Amino acid sequence: MKLTYINDQRRDGCLACLCAAVHGQQAGLTPLVEFAGLDRLLDQESARIVALVDEAECPLSLALLVLDVEGQGLSLRLLATPEALRGHGYARELVTRLAATTAMRVTTREPHLEAFFKTFGFTRWCHADDGARVGFNERAGVHRLMEAPETVDFSAEAVTRAFKRDNGLFEDYKQRFVTGLESLQTGQSRQ
Repeated sequence: MKLTYINDQRRDGCLACLCAAVHGQQAGLTPLVEFAGLDRLLDQESARIVALVDEAECPLSLALLVLDVEGQGLSLRLLATPEALRGHGYARELVTRLAATTAMRVTTREPHLEAFFKTFGFTRWCHADDGARVGFNERAGVHRLMEAPETVDFSAEAVTRAFKRDNGLFEDYKQRFVTGLESLQTGQSRQ
C-alpha cells in the first residue's frame, strides 16, 4: 500500500465517493453542492485528494485535504473508504500516514470521531463558534483556535444559486457526480 495524489481521470469518482459517503444518500443536494465547490478548490490547487492505494493503484481509502490560507497546514475535510472495503483499517492507515508528516486539523461534531482522531495525535481540541470541535496535531503547532489560520473554503450558497441560475451547469455537475460514482464502484467491484 502507498499514498498517492489523485489528479487524473479518477478525480471525479474519488471526489463523488467522498461526498456521497460523508453526506449520505439521503442528503438532498448537499453531496452535489460539496462536489461542485470542492471541484473548484481542486482546480485552484487549494485542495488535494489523497488515496491509500493497493498495488494495482485502486483506492482503498480517500481523504480530501484543504490548504489553510497561509499554505502552511492542511485541514482534513473529508475521509471515506469505499463501502466494499470498510472494516480493514484502510482509513486508519491513511490518517496515520498523513498525520505523521503533515501539519493538520480536523473538525467534527461527533464525540466518537474526536476519540478516533485523538488516536492519531490530534491532541489539542478547541470549541468553534458553530459548536464543532477542532483538533490539531502536534505538527500544526496550534494551541488555541484563534492562532490557526483560516482554511480555504467555498460558499455552498453561491454554488446553489449558480445551479438555480444555470440548469446546464447543474446537469453537468450532476452527470459528472453520477458517472464518477459509477466508475469508482465499477473499479472496486473488479477487485
